[in-house]
Amino acid sequence: MHTLFACGDYILAKAKHRNKTRQANVVTDFDIHAFWLCHHFEHYFVALDETKAHLAALGIPSDKITVSGIPIDPVFSKPKNKMQMRRLYKLEPTLPTILISAGGFGVGPVEKIIQSLLKMKNKAQIVVICGKNKKLKEKVDRLVKNIPANSAVRFQSVGYTEQMDSYMAASDLILGKTGGLTTCEALASGLAFVIVDPIPGQEQRNADHLLEEGVAIKCNNWPVLAYKLDKLLDEPARLNEMRLKAQRLARPLAA
Repeated sequence: MHTLFACGDYILAKAKHRNKTRQANVVTDFDIHAFWLCHHFEHYFVALDETKAHLAALGIPSDKITVSGIPIDPVFSKPKNKMQMRRLYKLEPTLPTILISAGGFGVGPVEKIIQSLLKMKNKAQIVVICGKNKKLKEKVDRLVKNIPANSAVRFQSVGYTEQMDSYMAASDLILGKTGGLTTCEALASGLAFVIVDPIPGQEQRNADHLLEEGVAIKCNNWPVLAYKLDKLLDEPARLNEMRLKAQRLARPLAA
């Protein structure tokens, strides 16, 4: 017999029949853990068939579970021309493009990432999204300014933006952590993943699913990040297959 944990005071009110409002639980990770579990929800919306099987095994009736995918902004379902997006952001049309969602890393790790990527042998352009972290943006700008002119990689730093869908459309790979929503946005954009330093727990479980589906590689050690990216870029057929698998795994209309 499994114990299911309640998710807040309103669920307690529901259990005691003081709240008669119908409620659905939308799980925004690929896997599920105790935080999400409560018999008093009328319905669950989950990302994967495996997640549905997990919930059913924990005692949630199958007819209360819909495999919908994780809802994201519908803008990610709208087709965009990659070359047009690159020209829009003054990116070289023919270079492999790597997107880094840097806000979740903090200043120190981003410096390690940039220093490692400078060792790449393949030519590439790297877009670093810093979000609202002004200190991080200033740090990245200083690092980029001092990059040697003969470096194989070029960088572009971006602060807060509401055009993440367009930046993803311009890219080939995304490098970063595996939060549920960002992961699904990237899948909808057909990006291969380079997983770095996922947070233990749900991000690690999300990473496991991406690796199992063949849409990601994982770097456990900063010094070999450039090596792993070079190896992937040396195999364009493999990279293309990863991106096709990402598109097949995506559910851009989950919302």
